[in-house]
Amino acid sequence: MKQMTLSQYRTIDLGILLGVLAVSQFFISVATYQWFPDQLYVVSPAAAITALVMMRWGGWAAIHAASAGLLFSCLSGGGWQQFLIYGAGNLAALAALPVLRKLGKERVRKDVLLSLGFGLGVQVLMQLGRGVLAMILGFGWEAALGFITTDSLSVIFTLFITWIVRQADGLFEDQKHYLLRLQSEHQNEGREQF
Repeated sequence: MKQMTLSQYRTIDLGILLGVLAVSQFFISVATYQWFPDQLYVVSPAAAITALVMMRWGGWAAIHAASAGLLFSCLSGGGWQQFLIYGAGNLAALAALPVLRKLGKERVRKDVLLSLGFGLGVQVLMQLGRGVLAMILGFGWEAALGFITTDSLSVIFTLFITWIVRQADGLFEDQKHYLLRLQSEHQNEGREQF
């Protein structure tokens, strides 16, 4: 049996997480617009999944950040400006990457406060990115602030999801590190049997 390459594994993993993002955003959007159309607040899995992908694969999270914004805009019937604001604005989350590298993924993964702070940072950066882009496109500061306030429930959602995924072994972990750790554990188990 042929062994899977890291590139193949990454592609499958990114695809699965993109699917999870799409399905969850779809059901949240249906619930929001059909069951609670008068609500001022929205909830989105965008930051939670982007933070997860960033921890697992680094900059590949750009795919999920932009896709989440585009999907949200599509499901909410937005115009070209909304597509641009959400699609490109979400990419501001990538500003968390240098901090993640500086702190170290392992340190962030193992420390609950750093994990939650990282998830929160990704969420806030997305909101700020949308707000700044809205202002560049000519919307006032009230509209820019609206991108933050209407998405405030997503902060709680992101913190909750980050807390959950960090509990599962290997889920909130750099995947190269995880695969090497698994390989090392299997080799150690093999030595202990003999």
